[in-house]
This record gives sequence, C-alpha cells and structure tokens, in this order.
Amino acid sequence: MLRTVVAGLTARPRQLLLSAVAIALGVAFVSGAFVLSDAVDAGLREAVAFETRGVDASIGRTRGGPDLEDQVLADVRRVPGVAAAEGRTTVSAPLRDAAGRPQDSAATSLPADERLRPFDLAEGRFPDNAGEVVMERGTAAGHPLGQPVTVFGQDGRLHSFTLVGTFDRPAESGIGAAPLVLLPEALHRLEPGAGFSEIVARAVPGVGQPQLVADITRALDRQGISVVTGREAAAQLLSQIAPDSAEAAGFFTAFAVLAMIVAAMVIANSFTILVTQRTRELALLRCVGAGRRQVFAGVLAEASVVGAVASVVGLFGGLGVAAALQAVAGALGGHEAAVHVPLTARTVVAALAVGVLVTALAAALPAWTATRVAPIEALRTPVEGKSARAGRSRAVSAVVLLVVGVGAAVFALRADVQDGAVLSIAAMVALLGAMLAVGPLVAGPVVRTLGTLCSPLFGLPAKLAALNADRNPKRTAASAAALTIGLAVVALVTTVTAGVEASRNRGLDQQVTADFIVTSVIGTRPLPATLADTLAAVPGVAIAAPRQSFSADLGAHGGYGMTAVRGDALGSLLRPAVLSGRLDRLDAGELAVSKQLAEETGLAVGDTVRAGRRDSPVPLRVVAVYDGGRVPGADLGLGLVDLGQLPAVAAEGSGYDGSVLVGLVAGTDAEEVRPVLERALSDAPLARLNSVADLRDQLAAPLRSTLDLLWALTALAVLIAFAGIANTLSLSVLERTRESALLRALGLTRGGLRAALTAESVFVALLGATCGLLLGVGSAWLISRVASTDAEPVLFTLPWGRLGVLLGAAVLAAPLAALVPARRAARVSLTAGMAEQ
Repeated sequence: MLRTVVAGLTARPRQLLLSAVAIALGVAFVSGAFVLSDAVDAGLREAVAFETRGVDASIGRTRGGPDLEDQVLADVRRVPGVAAAEGRTTVSAPLRDAAGRPQDSAATSLPADERLRPFDLAEGRFPDNAGEVVMERGTAAGHPLGQPVTVFGQDGRLHSFTLVGTFDRPAESGIGAAPLVLLPEALHRLEPGAGFSEIVARAVPGVGQPQLVADITRALDRQGISVVTGREAAAQLLSQIAPDSAEAAGFFTAFAVLAMIVAAMVIANSFTILVTQRTRELALLRCVGAGRRQVFAGVLAEASVVGAVASVVGLFGGLGVAAALQAVAGALGGHEAAVHVPLTARTVVAALAVGVLVTALAAALPAWTATRVAPIEALRTPVEGKSARAGRSRAVSAVVLLVVGVGAAVFALRADVQDGAVLSIAAMVALLGAMLAVGPLVAGPVVRTLGTLCSPLFGLPAKLAALNADRNPKRTAASAAALTIGLAVVALVTTVTAGVEASRNRGLDQQVTADFIVTSVIGTRPLPATLADTLAAVPGVAIAAPRQSFSADLGAHGGYGMTAVRGDALGSLLRPAVLSGRLDRLDAGELAVSKQLAEETGLAVGDTVRAGRRDSPVPLRVVAVYDGGRVPGADLGLGLVDLGQLPAVAAEGSGYDGSVLVGLVAGTDAEEVRPVLERALSDAPLARLNSVADLRDQLAAPLRSTLDLLWALTALAVLIAFAGIANTLSLSVLERTRESALLRALGLTRGGLRAALTAESVFVALLGATCGLLLGVGSAWLISRVASTDAEPVLFTLPWGRLGVLLGAAVLAAPLAALVPARRAARVSLTAGMAEQ
C-alpha cells in the first residue's frame, strides 16, 4: 500500500495541486490571523520597551500622594548609584494649523540624558534653547524645518517655536503620544507649575535595579511616593494596555476560527470530489486483495502528505499576509508602521493542525463511504450516482436546527441584554447549521430556476450550467457554503455597524438641533462672554446661546454634574428626549433632571430641591425628566438649569466646560455661513468651530475604521471560498472531460463550453451570496433588537450600498474563479477527451 500511495501521489499531480492550493490558502489565513494577533502584542511590547529603555528605576506618586516637584528630582539625582535622573512632564499644547484654527495636541519635555529619551531623532536636531521644538514625524507633515510652529499655552496665549527636527517612536499603542518635544523651561511657559508625572533614573555601571530602588527609597523617605525597578515599571505599563491587546487578539482569533471553518469546508469538498473520482480505482484495489482498512489508510496517508506540504506553504504565506496587512494599515493611518511577523509555536501548531488534521478528516468521510461499497458494484456504478442527492436525515436535521434557531431567537427577544446576547449567538449558529444542512435540498431548485431565468439571455450555456450544478446538489451546496459563511459575517457586522451609526446620528439630530457648536480648545479657559452675541450678529444666524457644565450641590441628594443653558435654547438649539413633564424652555427656579439622576435620587416632576450653597440655597422645581444621552460637544449632563441660575447654584470652585450653540435661519446654507463664522471667531483664538456634520464624522470614524479592517480580513475568507469554487470547477472539469468532448462533438463550441462553466460558477456564487446576505441581515436584525434599550436604542438599518457591493463583488468574482477551469476544458482535444475513462 505504501507503493500505491506514492504512485497515487505522482499519478495525479494536477488534481492534488488544486486541493493543495485550497489547503494552502486556508492555512495562510489561519496562520496570518494568529501572526497578526501576536504582532499586536509584539508591537505593544516594543512600544513599552521603547518608553522604558534606559530606565533602571521609576518614581511615581500613589493616589493622594504629594506632587513630584523639582526638589524630589534633585534628591533622586543626589542618590549614590544614580547616573542620571529626568522628570517626565506632558501638558496639553494645542497647535494652530495653517488656516489659523486650533487643533488638539500635547507636548513633553526633552530629557537631558540621551539614554533616557523615549524617542529617536529622525531629521534635524533636538532643541538647544527654549524657542525651538521638535515634532513627531507624522505630525510634522506640512511643517518644514526652520519654520515657526504656533502653540497655545494653558493661559490661552500664543507661543511661537522654531521647528528644528522630527523624531520617531513606535506608534502602535499610543504610549507617550505627545507629538511635541520642548526643553523643560519652554514647557513651563505653556503650563507654569506643571509637575512631573514620573521621574526616571539610570544607574551607574555595576549597580543593579533592585539596589538602586532600595537606595532611592531610603533617600526619599516620603509617604505617597512609589519607587519600582525599570522592569516592574514596564510590566505595570504593559498591564495597563493589556485589555486593548486582549481585545485585538480576540478579534484576530475570531477570524482565525472563521478561516478554519471556511478552509475546512473547501478542503472537505475538494477531497470528496477526489475520492469519488477514484471510486473505481479503490474498488479495483479491493478486487486484487487490498482490505478495507488498507484502502482507507492509504487514502488518509495520501491526504496527510498533501496537507502537510500545503500547510508549510500556507504557514509562510500567512507571514506574508500578516506583513502586508500591517503595511497597508500603516499606510491608511498616514504613518510608516513597524511590521512584526512573530512565528510562535501556537501559530505553527494551528497551521499544521488545520492543514493536516482537517485534510485527513475531510478525506476520511468520502474514503469510508467508498470502502462501504462492494468492489464489483463500485466498478459498475459510480458512487456519485448513489450519494449525490440529499437524504431524509438531512431534511430532519435542517428542521431540528431551524426550530432550535427560531426558538432561541424568540427567547432572546424576551430576555435581558446579557442573556439575550448568549441566546442570539446560539440562534445564529443554529440557523447557520440549518442553512448548511438544507443547502443540498434547495440547491437543485435554485439553480434550475436560475437556468430558466437566464436561458433567454444566454441560451444553451445557461441550461447546461443549471444541469451540471443540479446533477450533484451536494457538491454545489458545499461549494456555495464557504461563501455563505464569509458573506454572512460581513453582512452581519456591516448591518449592525450601520445601525449603531444611524442610532448615534439620530440621537445627535434629535437632541442637538443647532447647526454649529463652538468649544474652547483648552478646557480650563472659558470662551469670551460676548462670543454668543458676536456670533448672533453674523448674517444668516438665527440664534446663538452659551452652554456651560458645572457641579452643583442638590441638598440632601449630594453633588452632581449639571448643565446651564439659556432657557430659550431648549426647543430651538437643544431638544432633549423628554420622558415626563415638559421641556420646551427653562425659566428661573426650574430644573430638568436626567433619567439617571431621577433613578438615583427618586426625583420626579413636581418635586422641589434646594440647590447651591448651604447658607443661601436656591429652590428648584423639577419640571421634566429627560433621556440623558451624551452628545459630543454638547453634553446635557445629569440636570439642566437656566443659565441665569448658574452663579447661585454652582458649587464653589466648580470646574466648567463652556460652548456656544449656533442655529441658522431656515433655508440658509451652512457651508456659506461657515467662513463668516470663522472670521467672527478671529478675536477668540481658542474657539473651535464644529458643525453637526463634523460631529457625525467623529462618531462614525472609529466604526468605519473597524469595519474597513473587518472587510479586509473577511475578504481573505471570501477569497478562500472563491478558490474553493474554482477548485470544485477544476476537479469537475477533469471528471467531465469525456462529457465535455461529447458535447463539443455534438456541436457545442469552445466558447459555449467556457460560457457554460462560467455560468455554473455564477450560479454557485449567487446561491452562496444570497444565503449569506439573508443570514447576515437576519442575524443583524436579531442583534439590533436584543441590544436596543430605551436609553441607547440600536436601529436596524440596511446599508444598501455596502450590501450591493458584496453581492456585486460575488457575481463579478465568479467568472474569474471559472476562468482557468473553463480554459482548461476548452483546450482539451476531442479525440483525447473521448478517449478519457
């Protein structure tokens, strides 16, 4: 049998190569997903190592401890064994762009000791005096060296620095994300009195980290200050960002599982065809003395060899896929990302397990089926003729899974969010199983219908394609199933994301009817008191009203974050979702409370609270309870009062965050008024103008970036599915060589044969894509209903554009999948084809 296995491998290189390609693609996606997961961790570790390089001791303050000031730094520098010590400070430092508008940024101090700098010089030089600055290379785009850079200080004043260099650092984690580096004295100009967030120290040669920590601890001898080794500081920093790393790892692992399922289905379909085509050969081996176990073991050995070779190719292909995705992600993010391709034992084991075990299991069922048939019967009648149609057991399984899926969905709709999520997953898995089980039962009727609909346009090739696909509905359904899974996942996440985005936009549109929101780029600096009046005088502006957040003491109920608005802004600029009472405006002595505050305090419409200072409290009557959803740029807070009540009810020393809401005259074009508003803000350099459309984009940006990554990953799974379709067609072409030659002898042209195979590929793709879209959209509807709450509703919105792209891509990719098989079928000569057995 060993010689037979070797002979079988050398006798069918073309068929085995096609299966090996399917295996290699599946393994490449699995290994690539695991490499990406490990790359995220490697990138974070590199960033942490970069941030803590040269650090032998880290000094920080515990909660409630004293600030780290210059005296603490001086004490650390005097400790024996300390070669150098630096204080790290990061402050808010908004930049002024080329148009004069402020944009968020931050600045950090330049360590004098080069070995304690967590960044590398990329171009130019580091600052020599307080009037110079270096910028992170990505942020410096558009800022030539030698040109001035304008930065806002915390006092609202403008400071000009000369750009003398750029620097690099790992950007994967956002650690140490300040894009500006200044000398300490320049940093203190931006924020006088800023303390150190951390003091780092480097030991002299021969002094270990534990010894240095012990010496510094004894020298400081202060409560509320912690001293740890550099290794411990790195571990603490890594633990802070570990949850984000775990989420990314889970994300990629989920797609690795998806790849395993899709690849397993493609591989199983390929080997089912291969073993079915060899039924006569296996029967002949049985006739000359080979036992069932020998034949079965021989087929498994052959499959294992093919799987092992293809797995090695796929493993290294996955490294290339992971590297390419990281490079593309960096390019889309506007920076040159570091590419990590760690090859761990987990990745190797997973790749080999998918390639070898899945291939062996895929070959086991058809091999076992072939050995169950009597040799003489197999020599006379192909096994395909007996097993191509779906049986009654499949129909029963499909009905059972459908009942389970529908039942789980019904219970999910009636359960709370947490239990409903679990039941929703169970329902989706059951419905997917039902769809896969019922596939062979519906494949025949569907392709016959498609053939009937397309025959008036494409003629005989469409009829032949339908007949070929209908002849073996199991094979047709198996080819479409991999595509069904891939597109179901994409449709599910795309539809849910569209629903979340639509819900946020609707909440924004319902609660904020203003056209523009003006905020201060520095939270601690208020906007000019006259700014609202200035903006109200701009032509095209109907109303401009200030809004301020503050803290207030509500008597026995305690202190809460509140919002003060001008009473007439409600209904015209702000329109909270009112749950009870009325909120068309607010007058003096009136209070509106959020649903959260009402639940915490028991306040209801008609109640009165005494707010403000204890020596002179102000009675406020509750007139409404509203849905306190958070709105970017115009947070409604836990309570609303009239702006005129602010001095009387605000707690002493209460922080605030102010903005101005601007509403335009009906019918006015916002883009025409915007330049005029920008000019009106020229006397308020800290003011930042955002339209409601800008806020929508800010809300949607994270969702869209995640969706783009998901599309890129799932595109690989869909690629595997189309490779499976191409593989199935190729093997089917080899199986039908004589039949194709006979059709050509009867008058079918080469072009007609190619068209028939192309139409068959399109029919299979339409079947898989339609099933995938239906399952994905249905699952998205279920998740939207389960996850939706009164406070945060999730709309069910169909993203017709993206779903149309999915369906169109599937239909357009199908002819490409059939290109090589169709050319191969058309190139076979009539005599050679007729002689094929």
